[in-house]
Amino acid sequence: MKEQLKFFKENGYLVVPNALSVEEVQSINEAIDRDLVENPVMWIDRGQSGRCQNVHALLACPEMDVTMRPPTLLPLMNAIMGEDICAEEHSVMLRAPNPDGDTECRWHRDANRENRAAAELPYYTRYLSVVFYLTDVDDTTHTFSVLPGTAQSTELFPLEAYDLSAAQHLVGPAGTAILFNASTFHAGNVRQTSSERRTVHIYCGRTTDRYLSNHTIFPRRLWEGKDDATQNYYSRPNPITQLLIERFP
Repeated sequence: MKEQLKFFKENGYLVVPNALSVEEVQSINEAIDRDLVENPVMWIDRGQSGRCQNVHALLACPEMDVTMRPPTLLPLMNAIMGEDICAEEHSVMLRAPNPDGDTECRWHRDANRENRAAAELPYYTRYLSVVFYLTDVDDTTHTFSVLPGTAQSTELFPLEAYDLSAAQHLVGPAGTAILFNASTFHAGNVRQTSSERRTVHIYCGRTTDRYLSNHTIFPRRLWEGKDDATQNYYSRPNPITQLLIERFP
């Protein structure tokens, strides 16, 4: 883990094979297939080269609970974020096959540091994201891509300040996870391909910091009756989850 953390500190991302087991990947994909039929209204077409997203899949799919606090990644996540790490967001994304369409790589950051000084943040990371591949990803498919090191400094520079040829288009079999600093420039690398790409995305913050997003409703089963560490992980709900906790005790 020491070498993994060193790589993350320098580059702002880390690829971890076998973060999910074959059985877990199969169970999650079956849950997605079921939810697409039973709850199609929850799946939103984002209009970006066939990107479809569901930010509330946890409500109907307990099979995905393992992606919120994956045992295989918790030591790394805790080391990067500290003991006050907490849940921020969960979503599932589907990128449709694109056999004859355009290619693109939309570089962006998901978070900035606002008033938090980079020197105060371990690994320069205010918010941590994890992407799980649910399908095999290689040079013939869409990939998740990063510009290494673009958040690993005291200042966040604009995209024009970086060399795009340094981009890493990350590959791996289903079950692979990618941890990255949410301030790192990253993109969905859309290719001409006959393959669908499926991913789960989570974001983590700190209980001592402001929430990152107000999208995901987290169901009570994630923390009720669980150990102290799990309850602390969900102890700073976003406003939409807090409203439901208060109104529907």
